[in-house]
Amino acid sequence: MKTFTEAKSAVPNLLPAPVLENQTEDSTEFPTEDLRAWFGVKGVLLMYVGNLEGYQGIDLLLESFAEVLRTAPTAQLVAIGGSASDIRKYEAQVRHYQASSNIHFIGPRPIANLKQYLDQADIVVSPRIQGNNTPMKLYSYLDSGKALLATNLTTHTQVLNSEIAHLAEPNAAAFAREILHLISQPELRGKLGEVAQEYISRSHTYEAFSTKLNALYNWLDGELPAVLIS
Repeated sequence: MKTFTEAKSAVPNLLPAPVLENQTEDSTEFPTEDLRAWFGVKGVLLMYVGNLEGYQGIDLLLESFAEVLRTAPTAQLVAIGGSASDIRKYEAQVRHYQASSNIHFIGPRPIANLKQYLDQADIVVSPRIQGNNTPMKLYSYLDSGKALLATNLTTHTQVLNSEIAHLAEPNAAAFAREILHLISQPELRGKLGEVAQEYISRSHTYEAFSTKLNALYNWLDGELPAVLIS
């Protein structure tokens, strides 16, 4: 049996790392590509990272981005992740929208290279339309220093608010409108990214976690000194 003080001293010096769905782990297989050079990006680059299951809202994203291209024809969207069958399905939609020059599905990439990909984006997106759990990729998005646009649903708002992200109602018209707003406001994009990074460093690093946990143990030591835990 351990006292709270003994348990406190045994806390491991680590946190579970976020895992992005459908990503390969071997960074030697895929060196990080220069996406702007690869696709000849001249305008704002949006990025989605994750699997391409229906709940992720990829249909909503494609419909909204097709509308965006009417006003911002140099904008580009890169999606990282997804199975081969899902990629084929969504590439067919892209052809339907006649947007193959602007929307690119590049498949899974190494988690180890995630930062290098996010560094190339201007806006990162999470168009999820279903679910209650918070996508772990949000933390990587927020830490990237890039403007985040997400649907205004519980799956996101458990973590996000208007200070650290742009939130849009989960329909194509609203999502397109907010994409265009961010495209037209580089200073706003920079501010959102800066505040989001500060939020992550303040609340979701190991140091922040350790401080909160140690404060809890200190309180327990003072309130319940005789209690033992196994």
